Amino acid sequence: MEKGIKPSGVLLFLLCVFTLLLLISVVFPPGGIRVGPDMYLYFPGVRDILDPADPGYADVSHLEDHMDKLEESLVPGYPVPAVTESEAGMPYGDSLFREKDSDATCHYAADEGALRTLIYPVQYPAGTDTLLYGFFRALENRGNNELIRIIHYGDSQLENDRISSVLRNRFQIRFGGSGIGMFPVLSAVPHTASLRIRPVGNWKRHTPLGRPDPGSIHNRYGLLLSYSQLVPSDGDSVIRGSLTVRPAATGYRRSREMKELSVFFGSGKEPFTIGLSASGETLASKIVAADNSTGKISWTLPAGANEFSLILTGKGSADIYAVSIDDASGVAVDNVPLRGSRGLEFSRTDPAVMKQMIEDHGTRLVLLQFGLNIVPHIVDDYTFFENSLYRELRFIKSLSPDINILVVGVSDMSARTAGGYYESYPNIELIRDAQRNAAFRAGVPFWDLYEAMGGKNSMPAWVSASPPLGQPDYTHFSYRGSILVGDLLFNAIMEEYDRYLRGEAEMIIH
Repeated sequence: MEKGIKPSGVLLFLLCVFTLLLLISVVFPPGGIRVGPDMYLYFPGVRDILDPADPGYADVSHLEDHMDKLEESLVPGYPVPAVTESEAGMPYGDSLFREKDSDATCHYAADEGALRTLIYPVQYPAGTDTLLYGFFRALENRGNNELIRIIHYGDSQLENDRISSVLRNRFQIRFGGSGIGMFPVLSAVPHTASLRIRPVGNWKRHTPLGRPDPGSIHNRYGLLLSYSQLVPSDGDSVIRGSLTVRPAATGYRRSREMKELSVFFGSGKEPFTIGLSASGETLASKIVAADNSTGKISWTLPAGANEFSLILTGKGSADIYAVSIDDASGVAVDNVPLRGSRGLEFSRTDPAVMKQMIEDHGTRLVLLQFGLNIVPHIVDDYTFFENSLYRELRFIKSLSPDINILVVGVSDMSARTAGGYYESYPNIELIRDAQRNAAFRAGVPFWDLYEAMGGKNSMPAWVSASPPLGQPDYTHFSYRGSILVGDLLFNAIMEEYDRYLRGEAEMIIH
């Protein structure tokens, strides 16, 4: 006859299990344990279990109203195209602002009062509210053949040309320009909502991000913090490769215009040839000498073709730091998403190449939008991050006296509690403060995206909006949300630009 399990044994087992779970809940990090690039393991704490209170989400109804008011304030009778689906399966479309015509000087047909009520201002160190005036002077005094470049760096929040595409479109509408800007041959995201890229050949990507790059023989990574190297295939001594680019049908109209194509390259021990072709016909070619230098080749593109290829042949290897598609004048905005980055890798690259690219490409403003990748690492003091960011800002400022920098603070990011609610990470404001402190110490202005979103627990409210402004990971913006963020950031910068213009007018009067 089998013996049954005694009730006391069951009780003892359950007590052991509950005791073990209690111990785990006490020692488990509140921010979770990272088990993958974008994956974290969470365990509820004692307070989450005993007091699963409603965290109280931020009220962002004014932001949702902003989206609707802008659509309603368009010129009566002006057609609003339907939002389309991108090839990546993400909704994309400019439902906020449209051009009245193709005139580069036209303005938005929106209610200025409604726009200004939602401007979250740029912040400055005390007594230094003219820090962006160098960039503003370049905008105001740009010549007919002068291109003003803005580089938008960030983490995965910028992937698929999110936020940057909105900034690009709005800047180009107001100040002229066209094209997608700079991009690499190889990247973590090969296609965006604005551009399609098809590399062919034995290309290798090198970057200072993450662990040391054993395949790179130098640290000349350039402005995109990566370079693509074409090398011979196994058993071969020559290089053969190509890169075909075409604008995506889902991009803004101006970003689809292809007028000038430039290649920023690095030469090696052997010469190689870069050729430009369209529809199978070679349009131009250039021999790059074997002098271990860096340089830039630019071509004016013929009208009519919507796809171009770069053909590379030679011996040894060829380093390509960037390809750009721009206009001869106006504004260019580069989208540079650095997946996994905290924005602390700029000083790992050779400053000489970065300086040359800044000069050759007419860079006047650098936007730095990082912070998401430090949020899951919860500590009580972020002085280490502040000091590291300060050093990077000083490094970027040293590259050119002609560039201005604007630090965009970390956005809200939420984790799920045991009660089923999503709450902002407890360290968001500490990280935001560290970013602002570093910026002010370096003499750089700061824009608080966290507060512009609505502050604490705003990301759950963005996700719950209809249509959603945030993605279900409670970290990244939806495409609609990224349009709104780009709109808010542009408005903040233009508020400062208009203040600059008013000051210039007053000086002339007096």
